Amino acid sequence: MHEKIETITQKEAIEQVKLALRRTALIYHHFSKTLLEEFGEEKGRKLIRKAIDAYGNHIGGESRMKAEEKGLRLSPENYQDDLPHSAWKSETVTIEGEERVRVHYCPLAEEWLTWGDSETARLYCYVDQAKMKAYNPEYEYVHIKNLLDGDPHCELAVRPVKKAHIDQPEKDSEMENTVKWAFGRYTKDDLMQMDPVCLRALFRERIHHTIEVRIYPILLGEKKMPPSFSRQPKMILNVWRERGFPEDDPDIVWGKRYIELTDALKEGRSVTVEETLPTPFTDREMETIHKLIYERRSIRNWIPDKEIPDDLIEKILDAGRAAPTGCNLDIVRFIVIRKPEEAKMVWSDIPTPVDRCVIIVVCYDKRIYETVGHDRLVPHNQLYDCAAAVDHMCLMAHALGLGAVWLTRTEKTGKVFKEKYGLPEHIEPALHVAIGWPALGTIKSARMPLKEMLIKNRP
Repeated sequence: MHEKIETITQKEAIEQVKLALRRTALIYHHFSKTLLEEFGEEKGRKLIRKAIDAYGNHIGGESRMKAEEKGLRLSPENYQDDLPHSAWKSETVTIEGEERVRVHYCPLAEEWLTWGDSETARLYCYVDQAKMKAYNPEYEYVHIKNLLDGDPHCELAVRPVKKAHIDQPEKDSEMENTVKWAFGRYTKDDLMQMDPVCLRALFRERIHHTIEVRIYPILLGEKKMPPSFSRQPKMILNVWRERGFPEDDPDIVWGKRYIELTDALKEGRSVTVEETLPTPFTDREMETIHKLIYERRSIRNWIPDKEIPDDLIEKILDAGRAAPTGCNLDIVRFIVIRKPEEAKMVWSDIPTPVDRCVIIVVCYDKRIYETVGHDRLVPHNQLYDCAAAVDHMCLMAHALGLGAVWLTRTEKTGKVFKEKYGLPEHIEPALHVAIGWPALGTIKSARMPLKEMLIKNRP
């Protein structure tokens, strides 16, 4: 039976939003008050500003990524805010040729003013400046008036930062030697000192966000080529070369291929991507796919004293390597455990005969997300990448006639394994797979009907 969906009026919905915002205002009020009491006025205010700036950077960085993925210019009109506008009362006005937003009612300000805490509450408003700086530091949010300052309304404008500097050669030169990331910039000196693992990850991420997601709409004639096309990944590639790192690894070759395409477009040459489109599988091929997907099952009992050859383990690992990875960051790492005494470090909620299987612990490198700011924007994607790798590995194990089971870990057991195995701080265990030769067949688990899993199915 489907759950009944309750509908409410727009007025009721707005009141619910205002209630949630009142709670948000109270949380900020009490956290701020606690910081000021614990650390004093000067340090407390610095900590509040630091937290507000981090929050604004997070929101502005998300908006920037959304715009870049759509191939949009990082202009004020393409900024995507995350506020429930129905709870605010505002209007757009033009004063002396400048477009401004006037906010006549702010539910946050209303709550703070009732507590007589406008001075501390005013620090919260710096979130707007932090948002715009993370979105595009060439612009700034300006608070011309503010309800918390006693003005009749808030009045905000987005203005270019020192517009006169745009035409200055030194500024252009500075931009040419800078790589922007989610919460800041990297200079060439930064790139020269960066860990090679993080440098090549940044290269792949910049290829993805500045070329890969943009070039196909351009080739289809749906978008125009931006003037700075490929500049950032080219800069990283030049540093990679200057530091003497190899260029023939698949990920570097992949990135160079995209750069070659952008160079051809800039030179006005005809560009053709010679990649075949997906085509339907034949009936015979579909039989194999059906066998792979619908007959794979979890196996937890294996034949004793029957080793798995190294070449089969390598095929399983390579299948995990081929799995999708967010923004081409390649954060997944593997640990292959064959010794039972080491396998006992790996926790499982189900008894697993570790002397009869190989255990592959799937981890991720935290440094990479920190390098590109994804640790603040989408930290959960690290686990998604590991899950995608494990799914591919289990399918390959099944295709090779092996039995595999996907096992998880708790935060505590992951920490214990990390310490006992001696992993570096930046490597984090996510989950693991146990693989062996099946000792007996198991009854494959079945799923509920598809119609029960569909929440909505609109044409």
